[in-house]
Amino acid sequence: MISLFLNIKDLSVDLQDFHLQNVNLKVKEGDYYVLIGPTGSGKSVLLETIAGFYKPYHGQILLEGNDITPLNPEDRDISIVYQDYVLFPHMDVFENIAYGLKKKIKAINHC
Repeated sequence: MISLFLNIKDLSVDLQDFHLQNVNLKVKEGDYYVLIGPTGSGKSVLLETIAGFYKPYHGQILLEGNDITPLNPEDRDISIVYQDYVLFPHMDVFENIAYGLKKKIKAINHC
């Protein structure tokens, strides 16, 4: 049985000059989704809100059934990698993600 991985319910974000309103999205475990839209349509704001960079004024973000809406970014166990290689331009996406995971594992081993 495939379970729901990410469930966004009536999410609304107000950034003064930009608004997301009543966004709903359901992603099943193991599925891949692509957000497509013109510049300024809210793709990055949605992803950044899921990652915790913005706090919605309405709605919920559920990750594996747990409400992560009030959590800080570092407590969500979710991240975002921008397509323009903002982190390390000499690494591809896999290497950028692996770098962060290696740092986390190294920190855990030193505790």
